[in-house]
Amino acid sequence: MPRISFILPVYNMEKYLPRVAEALKKQTMGDFEAIFVNDGSKDRSGEICAELEREDSRFRAISKPNGGVASARNTALDLATGDYLFFLDPDDWIEPETAEVLTETADREQADIVMFGKYNDFYDEKGNCVKSVKALPSITGVFCGEPFKEYFDKLATSFFITTKLMRREFVERYHLRFPAKSIGEDGLFYVEFYRHNPSCLVVIDRPLYHYTEARSNSLSNSYHPERVKENFYLSSAIRSVVEEWGLMDSPLHRTKVAYCILRDLQLGIKNISLGPMTFGERYRWLRDAMRDPWVKRSVREVSLKTEKSRNDKIKLQLLKCHLYGAVLILSGCNQKKRG
Repeated sequence: MPRISFILPVYNMEKYLPRVAEALKKQTMGDFEAIFVNDGSKDRSGEICAELEREDSRFRAISKPNGGVASARNTALDLATGDYLFFLDPDDWIEPETAEVLTETADREQADIVMFGKYNDFYDEKGNCVKSVKALPSITGVFCGEPFKEYFDKLATSFFITTKLMRREFVERYHLRFPAKSIGEDGLFYVEFYRHNPSCLVVIDRPLYHYTEARSNSLSNSYHPERVKENFYLSSAIRSVVEEWGLMDSPLHRTKVAYCILRDLQLGIKNISLGPMTFGERYRWLRDAMRDPWVKRSVREVSLKTEKSRNDKIKLQLLKCHLYGAVLILSGCNQKKRG
């Protein structure tokens, strides 16, 4: 039984696979398996994965019809045998000591989950890394008991599934799997993980993961028509956890839930701005969203100070003033600039 199962969902990643494979081969702790799931790629990704399997017995290559990143990760989860799970995206890579540091930490503290920092890497058009920015966790230490309840404001929205090592036994105990969403599936998986009250969390301030910053055609910068009808699924999941815990009367938990609902609203506005909807259709979508009591309350209660960007601050102020048309015009201009 390997110590870690690295899970890599692969779709048209021939450009990046050699780099991530080399990063795995350079691990100072070699007791791992890496499961590459070729999710119906149209390039040479499947061939490269097969070559990697032939070259290194720790690499496993699985091919399946295209079903999305959630389906690919779930396929690998069904096959994983390691003590711990590490979700690694193939266009990213990790530091050589990652596996060793994380397994030693998890073993020492008997942790259900270990979180860590990352580098946000920015590349030019030629593929050269022009800037790398550290992104470290907001808290560090060993937290036992009910850490996700106690530090909910710090942990609830740490949605990057790739900056976490998870104990496989915990995941399998509750049969946690990724839901069939084209975006936000990693956040939903994480929420379901902490819903079950992992009793030991370790957070270290070492950046071990190299995240390739979103490209213009990435999922986070694409239009998702299914989100037009169902936009608040992530914040609804978070709210249901707090309700299940009986903590909706806690100011700390209620404030965080309101923030999550607002984030979903902002993402929904961005989504409709990327799509083919007319201005009238977008206006009606936003007006209807604002009629929801939870959304209305969140817009009213969330402070402008919580918004990180100037644009989001302006949009929140406009929402507070019910100036929905101005919000949509500003969002549309922002998306045109990024495009």
